[in-house]
Amino acid sequence: MAVKDSGQEEKPSEMQKVASSYRSGWAYAEYAFQYGIAVILCTLVGWWVDNQFNTNGLFIIIGVFVGATAGFIGLLKSLKVFSFKRKNKV
Repeated sequence: MAVKDSGQEEKPSEMQKVASSYRSGWAYAEYAFQYGIAVILCTLVGWWVDNQFNTNGLFIIIGVFVGATAGFIGLLKSLKVFSFKRKNKV
């Protein structure tokens, strides 16, 4: 609930400010997890392919680069959507 200050605009309480900061912090943590998962999954796929074809680490390196690129593209898309929502927030 917002606190009224003798007929003036409602001001957010301290708990609302804290809750808002945690919500925005978790959104950014989610982006970091998504990026990390993309890198880890592509690296594991590269490791599996290396084991199947005995290529001595070639596909692990390719997997890291593909995962980092895919994660970065996903990160940019997510942040673009997030900033768009904040700009149009009423």
